[in-house]
Amino acid sequence: MNSFYVRSLIRPLAVAAAVTLLSTALPAQGLGGAAVVTQPTFTSITFGDGAAKRSVSQFALPVVVIIPLGEKLNLDITTAFASSTVSANDSTVSEIAGLTDLQVRANYRFREAYLFTLGVNVPTGQYSVAAEQQEAAGQIGNDFLYYPISSMGNGFAFTGGVAYARPVGEWNVGVGGSVRKSTEFAAFADTTDDFRFTPADEYRVQFSGDRPIGEGEVSVGLTYSMFGSDIAENTTYSTGDRIIATAGWGFPVKGTKVFLSGWNLYRLPGQQLGGDAPKENVFNLSGAVSFDVKNYVVQPSVETRLWQVGGARAGNQFNVGVRVRVPVSSVVLFPQFGYTMGNVYSTTDGTGTKVSGIRLSLTARYN
Repeated sequence: MNSFYVRSLIRPLAVAAAVTLLSTALPAQGLGGAAVVTQPTFTSITFGDGAAKRSVSQFALPVVVIIPLGEKLNLDITTAFASSTVSANDSTVSEIAGLTDLQVRANYRFREAYLFTLGVNVPTGQYSVAAEQQEAAGQIGNDFLYYPISSMGNGFAFTGGVAYARPVGEWNVGVGGSVRKSTEFAAFADTTDDFRFTPADEYRVQFSGDRPIGEGEVSVGLTYSMFGSDIAENTTYSTGDRIIATAGWGFPVKGTKVFLSGWNLYRLPGQQLGGDAPKENVFNLSGAVSFDVKNYVVQPSVETRLWQVGGARAGNQFNVGVRVRVPVSSVVLFPQFGYTMGNVYSTTDGTGTKVSGIRLSLTARYN
């Protein structure tokens, strides 16, 4: 099931959020010039208490291999294993497990200022979801709470993009655009037939910039994603375009490094199966400090997130966590622990449900 097009706020980060974004910032050395990054993660979120207590847990194991094919051409290959479970009264209600899609992407740098990207999503995952698995597959598509793997399979798709960057005064400025073309697949399966679904094509434009300020650096970004129409069997609808703004500031303070960042996602009104999809907004603000302890780098962090649907509050959460960089020979490990607490609210009567949870992860990079 493609939970982004049916349920979520933004394109599921899936494997890319946990691994690919990290790996693109890391130098590829060893293994003949290749690098391997993985991030096993366990996430468990509990809703309510007492007889109404319900939990959604996921173990995810994403893996990305980065292969330089020359000074200007890189290839990265990404996949993951995920196991998600919905439980109530200490009993399993729904579960789904297996491999996700295989994503292959090539990046070519031209004249140091242009970057061309071509990618393909190969449907190796479970993109046809049986009735007893649908609750587990749907729950992990909640981007407000965020599970590392938000979709088990999305069908065959192609992505092409180009980006350009250049200095403008003290700023480094970049602009890019991409197109994603998706094909039909069987999103659900029942005893008689498959439910056919074609995700909307996506057209994305992104602007970004960064510049030094004192001994630190500030960065900003703005992304507009425009979507065509989803097709579910014989029904056509559009869940709404997305606008994402980001900002970050890193600077040193007395032997430590401080990182402040924030992002805001606004989804325009649209339609979904069964009715209208009201506008949604998610605002996130986080801060972290980084300091050395002998051969280790320790990074505690705090984060807050607010969610609105149709102008009414839909949820809030507060997260605390700590990450440690541990070098072990040619492997670098990043163990991380996080704790979440907050509420989700009914957008009709305002009643709230307590939310709490943990996230454990271990990023490993071999190069």
